Amino acid sequence: MGLSKVFIIGLAVLSQSVFSAEVDQYSRRDEPLKDSAEIVNAKANASIIKSIQEANAKGQGCKEEVLYKALRGHFANHLSGELIIDILKDPNVEKRIIGLDDSVYQDWTVWDGIGMGFTIFAKKGITMSGVMRIGDQTIGTDKLEHMFGQGFNYFTKNYLDEKGEIKAVKKGIIGEKFFLGGNKIGNGVFSYGDLGANFNGMRMWNHMLQLRDDVLGVDHNIGPYIACQNDQWAQVKEIDFRNYIDDSMDEAINCSKFPTQKTADKFKARLEKMGTTCPVDQRRLDDMVVKYRQMAKWMINTDGIGKVKYTGEFKNKK
Repeated sequence: MGLSKVFIIGLAVLSQSVFSAEVDQYSRRDEPLKDSAEIVNAKANASIIKSIQEANAKGQGCKEEVLYKALRGHFANHLSGELIIDILKDPNVEKRIIGLDDSVYQDWTVWDGIGMGFTIFAKKGITMSGVMRIGDQTIGTDKLEHMFGQGFNYFTKNYLDEKGEIKAVKKGIIGEKFFLGGNKIGNGVFSYGDLGANFNGMRMWNHMLQLRDDVLGVDHNIGPYIACQNDQWAQVKEIDFRNYIDDSMDEAINCSKFPTQKTADKFKARLEKMGTTCPVDQRRLDDMVVKYRQMAKWMINTDGIGKVKYTGEFKNKK
């Protein structure tokens, strides 16, 4: 085996072992799923209580960094976050599982994206995330991981480092393009749905203590979930993920883009064979543009399916 082939396979293995898989929200879209909001919310609130207990046990009073470190032990990706691991394993959280060979990405080759085009990954079934229902929304389980992980990175950049929301989302866009699947070395899917999850994850993390107003305005303040009482952390309100999950995370509404026009055309052709298109509902996409106002251009795809630009993608958007 040549060194170049070993290098490519190594990069692909790294991509699939570290980063989340893709989701198919087109196939079997009308198939009913049990609402798992109450189960997921209960697990999340239990995780908040455990995190508070762990932070208080350190005996350092209401030290924010100690609390956030404890929370990150529960709210993180599938490699280290106890909450998402619990959700993924729980049979009571109903999930629609679609294998790569039956999915909207079934035509992928290594030229579209090594992560999904490389046969061994398809055989091991590690390229696709399940779909679950939270309230009125169906989302990929990967979107919770984005909320917990990338959402915390956005939160840190925007609030803790005081760099502002634009620099936070720009960093997330760079990550999606070059490290999280949006190129041929990854899965070959630049997911605007992931960007929507990242952004709402930032909002969720800000609401934990709600020391600052929501990025969308004071009327969107939902927290705090945790407050300092008698020099100890305490839960003062329960989290509800229905306040964060919306159509910005639905990849059949907030369409993805792809590394090349050829791959984009291949994706469109598969949708046509399935008798659908993207967005599946233009009105719902328009509602997201209204909801996110000045931030919409950074996370809502109003262009439709196409080739992602690796520079200047958002330059001329209003």
